[in-house]
Amino acid sequence: MAASFLLLLTSVGLFLSAQAQDCSKPVGGDNMDLKGDDILLQTFPDGIKVTFACNVGYQSVGGSASITCTAAAWSPLRMTCERKSCGAIGDVPNGQVDYSEGIQFGDKLTVTCDPGYDLFGNPIIQCGSEGWMGRLPVCEVKHCDPPVDPTIGSFYPVKETYEYREVIQFSCPEPFTLNGSKSLSCSETGVFQPAAPKCVQVECKEPVVKFGHWDSGSRGPYTYKTTVMFKCNEGYRMTNSATIICGINSQWEPELPKCEPVECEEPVVKFGHWDSGSQGPYTYKTTVTFKCNEGYKMTNSATIICGSNSQWGPELPKCEAVPAVQTTTTKSPESTTAVPAVQTTTTKSPEATKKPTAPDPNGGGESLSTGVALGVVLAANGLMLLVHNYWM
Repeated sequence: MAASFLLLLTSVGLFLSAQAQDCSKPVGGDNMDLKGDDILLQTFPDGIKVTFACNVGYQSVGGSASITCTAAAWSPLRMTCERKSCGAIGDVPNGQVDYSEGIQFGDKLTVTCDPGYDLFGNPIIQCGSEGWMGRLPVCEVKHCDPPVDPTIGSFYPVKETYEYREVIQFSCPEPFTLNGSKSLSCSETGVFQPAAPKCVQVECKEPVVKFGHWDSGSRGPYTYKTTVMFKCNEGYRMTNSATIICGINSQWEPELPKCEPVECEEPVVKFGHWDSGSQGPYTYKTTVTFKCNEGYKMTNSATIICGSNSQWGPELPKCEAVPAVQTTTTKSPESTTAVPAVQTTTTKSPEATKKPTAPDPNGGGESLSTGVALGVVLAANGLMLLVHNYWM
């Protein structure tokens, strides 16, 4: 009996010993640690409860932060931690806030000012565990010093300093002209732009155009923006602008007009050739006369003249082929014998258009032609008669 009781006590002791085992140091989730002095311990007795806390800059987003050691094992940890958000810091007048890194713990923002404004303060601010770690900088408008007083002329308004985009106006007294921009503006760099103008006295020299003459416009004096128009003399043509303007640098703009001699192109007449007149160069009023080749005749004027527009006038001569002339002559027999009519066909060549020779004053040429023709007819009739008698 005693032995059985001793065995029971030993078993209960062993069971209780197994149930009372310690737990090793628990491992939490990301961005958290044990809270308080528990972080220093390496083992924890059975039944103890420990609590985790999120690291600096992180916050719990739900779940229990405590776990319990039971029989050498920890209960599940439910809590999770994420980075704290600092939110938007606010607006910067005349500036911009760049949140490209983000707005959570550890992120940085950057402040920049608009053109024409200077930044005062720290442009970079970091998100800390308690919010943004710093004050927003400020953007103040730039200022320009007044320009140097001009030797001639003046500007307004006159002030000790000018803000960004403020404008001043320059002017010149008579007879001076403003060379440059009338208006200057205080730029984003703190300097007036563009460069300050100057007051200059403008007068261009008398314009002289070779082979040309004044047509309209000013007769002088030639002050700023004075205009003059030229015209070329007869037989000359303008190769650039006829109008010039006196520029701010006392020079004519564009360059002075140029007059060059009128010249026509080499005239070419199809089926024709040069007969008389100029053989080049073909300047104004030059004349050329053409002649058609043999077998061709002129259908318009043979003489052309180089005009002021560098064109031949009237139009170039035209040579057209002379058409062939066809004549038919029928001779009747002089005898009572039935003889077929003799037809003689003569086709005149282009050479037939040549000027004929003068007739014989004594009429010899006409008599000779008549006699020859009569002889030919008689001979033909005789031949036909012989043939007829032979077959009879």
